[in-house]
Amino acid sequence: MEAGAHFHPESAEERRAERAERARADARWLSFACAYLLVAGGMSVIWGIVALANKSAFAEKGLVWSKLSTWGTLVLIVGALEVIAAILLYGRRFAGQWLAGILALAAVFVHFLALGAYPVWSVMAIAANGLVLWAITAHGEDIE
Repeated sequence: MEAGAHFHPESAEERRAERAERARADARWLSFACAYLLVAGGMSVIWGIVALANKSAFAEKGLVWSKLSTWGTLVLIVGALEVIAAILLYGRRFAGQWLAGILALAAVFVHFLALGAYPVWSVMAIAANGLVLWAITAHGEDIE
């Protein structure tokens, strides 16, 4: 053994078992991200439909800019794309991970700007998308 080299008494089997356990944990977190992305996308789709169909449910004056119909359309599109990204992420597609990250970040931004129109719903959507971002960035190493 060379000077300064560290002696590791664990065997190759122990290292392999540790890597396998980490891979299983990452897979569970990615499943969590898929589920939450479906929830966040579904929440966005519902928000967009209600914004377009029932404007009395929102405080339109609380929007940062534009009209509720613009925000409803934007959130509806982002939500539908989040559902598609969740399906791709479930299939462990690399494009799904990137799309999920970009869309979750976009949804956080959109819901933050629409916070004044419906605060409780927007905060829940921001939290769900934030959890998706964390799960795919912290535990997305095994996606090819």
